[in-house]
Amino acid sequence: MFQNRTTIKGVFGRIIGIVCICLWFGVLSWSCSGSTDKKEVEIADETTWKAPEEANHKVNPMEGSDAIEAGSALYMVYCWNCHGETGLGDGAAGGAMGSKPANFHTETFLNQTDGAIFWKISEGRGAMPGFEEVLGEEERWQLTTFVRQLGQMEITEPTDAPKPLVEGISVTQFAKVAPRATRVFYRESDHSLWYATFTGDVYTWSLDDAVAQPKKVVSVEDHGIDRLQGATIYGDTLLLTGNIRVNDNKGTTGWMMRVVLHPEGKHEVSKVFSTVEYGTTNTPFDHGWSAVKVSPDGKYVYVVSGSRTDHGEVQDNLGAYPDSRDEPLTARIFRFPIDAKDLSLPNDLEKLKEKGYVFAEGIRNAYDFDFDEEGRMFAVVNSGDYDQNEDMFWVREGHHYGFPWVMGGMETPQQFPDWEADPEKDPFLNPAAAAYPDDFYNDPGFAKRPEGVEFTQGMRNFGPDANKYRDEETGKIMDGSDTGVAITTFTPHSSPLGLVFDRGNNLPGQFKGNALTLRYTNGERSSLMKPFTSNGEDLLHLELSYNEALDNFDLKTTRIVARFSQPVDAVLVGNDLYVIEYGGRQKGGNLWKVTFEK
Repeated sequence: MFQNRTTIKGVFGRIIGIVCICLWFGVLSWSCSGSTDKKEVEIADETTWKAPEEANHKVNPMEGSDAIEAGSALYMVYCWNCHGETGLGDGAAGGAMGSKPANFHTETFLNQTDGAIFWKISEGRGAMPGFEEVLGEEERWQLTTFVRQLGQMEITEPTDAPKPLVEGISVTQFAKVAPRATRVFYRESDHSLWYATFTGDVYTWSLDDAVAQPKKVVSVEDHGIDRLQGATIYGDTLLLTGNIRVNDNKGTTGWMMRVVLHPEGKHEVSKVFSTVEYGTTNTPFDHGWSAVKVSPDGKYVYVVSGSRTDHGEVQDNLGAYPDSRDEPLTARIFRFPIDAKDLSLPNDLEKLKEKGYVFAEGIRNAYDFDFDEEGRMFAVVNSGDYDQNEDMFWVREGHHYGFPWVMGGMETPQQFPDWEADPEKDPFLNPAAAAYPDDFYNDPGFAKRPEGVEFTQGMRNFGPDANKYRDEETGKIMDGSDTGVAITTFTPHSSPLGLVFDRGNNLPGQFKGNALTLRYTNGERSSLMKPFTSNGEDLLHLELSYNEALDNFDLKTTRIVARFSQPVDAVLVGNDLYVIEYGGRQKGGNLWKVTFEK
């Protein structure tokens, strides 16, 4: 068609899964506003969204254990990514919405009739899609029955540990972490591990301690970034990136702050940069300023600014920013001198380039990147809600990687005037997608391709894992290992995160000098990834080899650890990989130590 184109223990035991679409990742979408408490959710539900009187009186015909079991399966596919594993409204993707996802454990929710819940599931509101056209009436009643049961269940901690899939690897629980963890990083000088949360807190402890007891070092009051997505340390300096909402939460500004640490606790805080205001969105696709790292030579700091759209469509935030699509300040990787201070970044591409700040363009959401032993940059990138593959790029200065015109080696269909947004005609369009139907449409105003620019392709994956794809000719889902096709780069909707390279050659055997990355999404729990695979929430071993003919790298990809729960980042210390979990909005997650045994 187009070329290149937590466990809850109750009568059903462990019926809720442990992963959602990221990023919606498309989303690991990490553009949420502040935390949600019980009072906030209840007020929002009670005052802003009431079912009509006739809906309240409808009687649920699908009660009982069979309905709950069927509803639980539907919840794992369609709802978990926003409402959370235990129904607390703490799914990572839901944080991007202007209104918070419902917490099913509140009295306000439980006091509703089944008819009211059924009506809300059917109709949707704001960024929550209506399911009347996606699910049949019986399925919506089953889902209604299950979410009521879910809200009445006791929340307990998961007992399953991640499972190694190959010999020579062990996994142990290293520590509990605060809710909404986003980054984990390491300082070699004092052998200390650090992690940051979305709400702006940074913790640390020494790996020499017998018991991990993280201590809070800084908080949002110190640096001011209340949507913190990026954090790293360089010597005694923390570099923190994220967004601050403005214009009554309709707009945003990107920030990077420098925090020079002092033992007595009186830290020096200064601004590296802030951006002018530009429009945020009322969707899960507003990815914000995220990954940050210092170059191996210590001269520069690099930072990712993700896209504000799913695939280049108009996102005007309910009319607040008319005709806005992606901006010069989004979907790029930026570079600044390590000592930069008080920079003001305009929303003007030519001026940003004149200053030398733009390093690479056309990258939708590189939520993580790393450098190999040669100092080359690589990034893992998630695509949108269309069934395009996810990318891994060798990121080079001045290169353009195709977004929004190309993702996963495949062209975005909305740029073509004859495309129809009809799942019956286009199998790559999943009607369960958050972007469907409002954001997939015939789009004559789609941006024109930049003249004279050649897009750099993603790396090819030769498997044996994470290489499922949808065939362009037949629309059928294929396994590249069976067909001999090398895909660009990972199975659609995988949401790859936590990329690390073994720069010191500390890993043993076949892992030595290679790379590792996480998949945030689990096919069993994602309506978008489920058609491709039941795998996910796992650790992948990446073997890179340079292809001179393509002037690019090829990959061999193998699953080596499974059963994480929302893994968002990783750091390699010697032969130990520390994997941190997002942990929802209330209960917190785990920090796992994956040891590659010598």
